[in-house]
Amino acid sequence: MFVFLLLQGAGFAFYTLKVSQPISDYGYPVGLTVAHPRMGYAYQPNFSGYFKGSAYQDIPIEINAQGFRDRDFAARPGDAWRLAVLGDSVVFGAGVRQEDRFTECLGAPDQTGRADRRVLNLGVNSYSFGHYLTLAQLGFSGADPDAVLVGITLNDFAPMENNGPARRVQRYAGEWHKLDWVARVQERIGRTYAVRFLREIRTRVSYALLNTDELEEYHTKWMRSVVTGWRLEENRQRFETQLDDFASLLKGADIPFGFILFPELNELRNPSEFGEARLLVRDLFDRRGLQYCDPYDDFARQGDLDSLFLAREDIHYSPKGHQVLCEAVDRCLDDQRFRSR
Repeated sequence: MFVFLLLQGAGFAFYTLKVSQPISDYGYPVGLTVAHPRMGYAYQPNFSGYFKGSAYQDIPIEINAQGFRDRDFAARPGDAWRLAVLGDSVVFGAGVRQEDRFTECLGAPDQTGRADRRVLNLGVNSYSFGHYLTLAQLGFSGADPDAVLVGITLNDFAPMENNGPARRVQRYAGEWHKLDWVARVQERIGRTYAVRFLREIRTRVSYALLNTDELEEYHTKWMRSVVTGWRLEENRQRFETQLDDFASLLKGADIPFGFILFPELNELRNPSEFGEARLLVRDLFDRRGLQYCDPYDDFARQGDLDSLFLAREDIHYSPKGHQVLCEAVDRCLDDQRFRSR
């Protein structure tokens, strides 16, 4: 009990007094994902919980009745132009509060208190372009948008049935697993300052023991796999087919649409080695005459690139990164003059 109280006090000081920047992952809570007949998995409607990683457990996750981390999509009196933003965990806002995401910034009122657009967030972690196409085929799950933006993370060529959450949902349905209430009790214990602090120490020790080569591999492994993935014909063909189907569907429904290319930290640091994937995707859009917003230069101009991303992260943005992204996308929307149907 004495040791627990000692760790609880140390953890409280570490996390509440911000003694140091936590470096642990964010994690998704038990019960957030459920099976879906078309998407493979989706979020549990009306779910309420917290990120379970030791560094982010004070950040809540609230899911609306349509199954997304946003307010209810139902139309409200005086509703502005409705812009649906599709994407993966970057759009979802992994590791940041809902109000700190770029989608909230895009929909914020101006100085007069008037908002000229209502931005609806349809982000789900690990979704790929096949999921975005399916969401469009399903009518955007009740979002009823006037226009659509799709956030592109550079591994969105991946088959929708092969990602981690889809496989976990399948295993959960067909194999033995711990009872939900047991998992929830364990998660609740994991939210104590003592356990969070122990996990933080373990993570820091593991990270400190990595040599220079291992550190380099840790930071670049994901982006190397992306570059390699785009060199495979089957991946490029899958993405192009889904892209053409998506464009055809939205043009047929007379819904304006465009894309956002999310910058990645390794590419910002070393574009000559990691820039191939972005150039390929831009070329696909250019050849089809599709509108897209590439905030790469906005990110590259920032003095401290690491501050734009979560700690020890190359993909997911910090609140500062979301703000830079918001400003870039806001300019794109003004320049490209999306029009309601």
